[in-house]
Amino acid sequence: MRTSENELVRELYGKMNSQQLRPKTIVDYDREAFVYPAGNVRVTMDYNIRTGLYSTDFLDMDCVTVPVTSAVILEVKWDEFLPSAIRDAVQLEGRHTSSFSKYAACRIYD
Repeated sequence: MRTSENELVRELYGKMNSQQLRPKTIVDYDREAFVYPAGNVRVTMDYNIRTGLYSTDFLDMDCVTVPVTSAVILEVKWDEFLPSAIRDAVQLEGRHTSSFSKYAACRIYD
């Protein structure tokens, strides 16, 4: 990382060494993303949220992960305005708006 051509990677390396920054957990999930041009609306659905059980090597492609929730997280972001077609589509009966931290959920085993 120290000799990477990517400035951000070198900055991370420097902070990991000077500030002793270390990963605490792995947060892994599947995402479906959609864009609606009017209002620059971005809709994502995150599901299959998993954590690396006692592993923090986020570069290990063979890392074993375990599920932390069966929830599907629907997130809607927009810049200028939220078109009524999108607002109506995401108003799901029996569901409520709330905050959810995938990171906090994945720290369950720490």
